[in-house]
Amino acid sequence: MELYHTGVAQAALQTPRDIRAATNLRCATRDRALAVISHELRQPLSIIQMNISLLQRLPASAVPLQLQGIAEAMQRAIESQKRLIDDLLDFSRVRTGKLALRRTEVDFGALALGLVAAFDARWPSGRIRAQMQADYPLICHADAVRLEQIVGNLLDNAIKFSPAGAEIRVRLSSEDGFARFEVADSGCGIAHEFLPHVFGLFSQGGSGEGGSRGGLGIGLALVHGLAVAHGGFVKATSAGPGRGAEFNVWLPLHRRA
Repeated sequence: MELYHTGVAQAALQTPRDIRAATNLRCATRDRALAVISHELRQPLSIIQMNISLLQRLPASAVPLQLQGIAEAMQRAIESQKRLIDDLLDFSRVRTGKLALRRTEVDFGALALGLVAAFDARWPSGRIRAQMQADYPLICHADAVRLEQIVGNLLDNAIKFSPAGAEIRVRLSSEDGFARFEVADSGCGIAHEFLPHVFGLFSQGGSGEGGSRGGLGIGLALVHGLAVAHGGFVKATSAGPGRGAEFNVWLPLHRRA
């Protein structure tokens, strides 16, 4: 089984040219990351600002329906920015080893299926088909909030890169002492050369519906970090651009003494 690891083998830098090239690459990566972060954080703020301006221009006799629509748009923008900031902070905690896991016995199957139902209800342009293949509860000794982040980010990623009306397939099963969560879509796919980097921070290997970029690329990096923190691992596969992608997470099942 070919799995993704964060470690990257690096040859020793021997010449000033090598050092300069590595420094320039780090600076370019940092500048690109800052530019993307600034754009992503600014977008929901712009939506909030625009709707506040609309509120200020509404007549005193404005119908409640108009106010409700504006309030809902502002709430979605606030939730989007909050999630982005939370993901960035959580990824930082994972990288620095400061993420505290509040482990309990969690039925991962029930948790995942509940989130799938919630996402399916909010995604009217497509369908999420879920299948449970284990004959018994998938009990993990894990942090339930972090497992929700894993499942939620994978579902959000699949929806983001799938065309309208597409179907997303979810499968839960047990495999060699692990709970396996699989999400497969028929969206934009991933180029073969990008697959080894798909779980890297700020990595973006595809475009969302309409050709738009799908955000910062931290969601999958966080999935990887949280899975490893729980003693699990991840894998991504794709037949290539335009041919969909499949993401798998394995989390250790709880073994009672």
